[in-house]
Amino acid sequence: MTAAPATLVPPGPRRPEIVVRGQRIPVVLPRRGDPRLKLSAVIMTLHVLGQTVLDFKVSIAQILVSIVAGALIEATVTYRRQHQLVWPASGILTGSGVAFILRASGTDHGDWWSLIGIGFFVVAVALSLAFKHLVRPGGRHLFNPSNVGLVWALLVIGPSQVFPQYLWWGPNAWGVAFAYAVILVGALWILRPLRMLPMAASFLVPFAVLIGVLAATGHRFVAIWHDGPIAGLSYWWTIAWSPELLVFVFFMISDPQTAPRSPLGRMAYGTLTALVAAGLTSFQPTEFGIKLAILSSLTVSCALVPLIERLTAAPARPARPVRPGQAQGWARALRRPSVAAAVIIALAAPLNTAVLAGNDQVMLIERGLTGEANAQ
Repeated sequence: MTAAPATLVPPGPRRPEIVVRGQRIPVVLPRRGDPRLKLSAVIMTLHVLGQTVLDFKVSIAQILVSIVAGALIEATVTYRRQHQLVWPASGILTGSGVAFILRASGTDHGDWWSLIGIGFFVVAVALSLAFKHLVRPGGRHLFNPSNVGLVWALLVIGPSQVFPQYLWWGPNAWGVAFAYAVILVGALWILRPLRMLPMAASFLVPFAVLIGVLAATGHRFVAIWHDGPIAGLSYWWTIAWSPELLVFVFFMISDPQTAPRSPLGRMAYGTLTALVAAGLTSFQPTEFGIKLAILSSLTVSCALVPLIERLTAAPARPARPVRPGQAQGWARALRRPSVAAAVIIALAAPLNTAVLAGNDQVMLIERGLTGEANAQ
């Protein structure tokens, strides 16, 4: 009996690499099916609309520097850990996301190459990626990078120097309509394959209802782009259905790396974020405060993802009573730096956001009564 001839397996394609001083360094390029490429395409399209027809107060230079800073930080950290040059998709998205929302006072639309406040953009990007790589309880980054970086940049730097992109996207009705179309088509394109549309709905429905209740009970806010307080139906529509709010829901909450993994967990996560956002919004008389309330809500819900996943997991066995030593185990966990940092971040963000309700400086800025930083 003769042995069967050996089957020759053709060698697979060689991974790209570069050689530096005789050392071969593997290069990992983006995959065509990576959803982050889709998200980058959508956000960059909105950046283009902001620069052309929506009068966004951010320069091309501020956008590019933010993206480059994010890419360099992410690529450097990844190389030091893996000894590979990996396409820094997360860093690029983080930089792009920061530049999409953060604004530096004194920058006007049309200042294409202005570097006003560029240090604030770099700080926000660096904070975002520091939280991602350093605050990792359980070995998984807990917070959405651009979200938590933006929250703390806005809180620490303050409203006299920086502010978030307006809820109102300008008087160009056709431009705004096109932006809505890009957001909605982009949401279907990205979220449908990820099965995250129910999660988006679990935020949008309760949030719209709760903001409607606030509007019906006389809540109002002031914004620098509007004469007088915004109340009633305008209050509800501007907050609950702003294109800025939809970007937050479809393209920030939906980060697969920080959202719960199960469908039920994701819906609980979306609903919790909506409840926290509406609760924090109820305190705020200014647009600056409302935007921070919405952003801070995600910081809180991201911190609770491990608990959400535990509570929504299918029970494999009857729940066991808490043992006497279990509380001590939780206390030990809180002494771990990454866990302690996560708790501090999650508690301090909404508390500092709530305090903004009594900040007279924010009210004066929104009324256009102090300085010219945000003036139209």
